[in-house]
Amino acid sequence: MIAGHRGAASLAPENTLSGFQKAIDSGVKWIELDTQLSADNIPVIFHDETVDRCTNGKSKVADLTFAELTALDAGSWFSEEFAGEKIQSLAQTLAFFMANDLSMNLEIKIHHDHQVPPLIEHVAKVLEEINFPHEKLIISSFSALALVHCRKRMPSVRLGYITEHDPLPMLSQLQELNLYSMHLDHKILSEEMAKEILQAGLKLVIWTLNDLQQASKFRSWGVEMIITDKPDLFAQA
Repeated sequence: MIAGHRGAASLAPENTLSGFQKAIDSGVKWIELDTQLSADNIPVIFHDETVDRCTNGKSKVADLTFAELTALDAGSWFSEEFAGEKIQSLAQTLAFFMANDLSMNLEIKIHHDHQVPPLIEHVAKVLEEINFPHEKLIISSFSALALVHCRKRMPSVRLGYITEHDPLPMLSQLQELNLYSMHLDHKILSEEMAKEILQAGLKLVIWTLNDLQQASKFRSWGVEMIITDKPDLFAQA
């Protein structure tokens, strides 16, 4: 399976509706995206701790209300073609995904541990209100603490642990979370590591692979999902 990274990060501004549409146009059915809270506790789709890189604003996401966030231009930094692109709420994005029969790899973006309880609670509430199908959802995070809270609050949701380090030393500890998948930086994955992860009963996801020539190698190692900035390239292969 191919998943568009933050939509289609090589084709459109990341974590935007234009990016999600580019991924759809590429032919993929899975999209990876990030969520964190606004100052007024609205889960929004955004990766960085600050809006500086991907909008015309300057502040921390957590210090801006949803109204202030949606007033920003989240597209011009990428290209004038996308001028006026808006930051989306999780609720708006879930509705878009359901209307387009998309599956979601939702990363819980934690910049500080104190953010975990409120973010998980508000994400859970939005998922319940929208009634997003669990079979089309994986919730993932670099934060084991976030996954602990997810498991308690949403016991039936599939969870994935993201890491750029060798996960094998803490594999048994992670298994206590009843994980569904392991999401690894493709640069650190070896065939032996892949074998141990699969033997532990976990699905194997890699990020962010943009070299199509390497795809067959990773698939032969048992990788189930490849997250890429170039879904147009990978989906047609």
